[in-house]
Amino acid sequence: MKHLILLFSPVIILFFAGCAHTNELAKYDLTGRKMFFSNSVSNEASTIQFVDNTSPSNDKNKDSKDLASTLASIGSDILSGTSQARISNAVNTASMADYVSQGLKTALVSFFNIKDVNSADKGPQFIVETTVERCELVTGDKNVSIKIKASSRIIDQSSGNIVWDDNETSTIPLQDNYSNNSKNGKTANKVLSAVQLASLSDRDIQKVVDDAAINAGRKIGETLREDVVKLKNK
Repeated sequence: MKHLILLFSPVIILFFAGCAHTNELAKYDLTGRKMFFSNSVSNEASTIQFVDNTSPSNDKNKDSKDLASTLASIGSDILSGTSQARISNAVNTASMADYVSQGLKTALVSFFNIKDVNSADKGPQFIVETTVERCELVTGDKNVSIKIKASSRIIDQSSGNIVWDDNETSTIPLQDNYSNNSKNGKTANKVLSAVQLASLSDRDIQKVVDDAAINAGRKIGETLREDVVKLKNK
């Protein structure tokens, strides 16, 4: 048994290390400080990814209960060619980091009254880095969603130490905003959302993705708020 514990312990340690959230706010005075916001997109997020999470079925005699899964698969197939290229060309993932960053910036202004400087040459005491790590269009059995994974961290400029960091994933079902045709049933709305997305203008397609980025930023800002509450209650 001891050998088993030793064998699996490194795996467990790595798992928790990857999920860690840094909160060293108590060690630094952020109030009124100058901060420079640096936003970027990882190579993996340079283009939107397409993920099919529909469940395969071996039942050839499908009844009405299987209709949603069948149609979802069809919806995924429709997006496998020209429609995927249409969406990929319309989405500029580079702008998404700015939307994510806004959530943390708003929280920092609200709770610490920080001063945003537009250049690293203007003597900021802290650097705030935000990265969009992945952007996906996910087709599932029940819905089609935009999924954004992003992270933000606050770095002490003088020491290089990480003061605070967080990573969040935001998933927004497309039908919440783009399936408003009351003549269609709920299942049709959920499936056609992906097809509808490909038929929208470039501007509207970008807005769908940006909305998911904004939501991810709000989550990061909310995590900071919760940490501020913990700090003040100590």
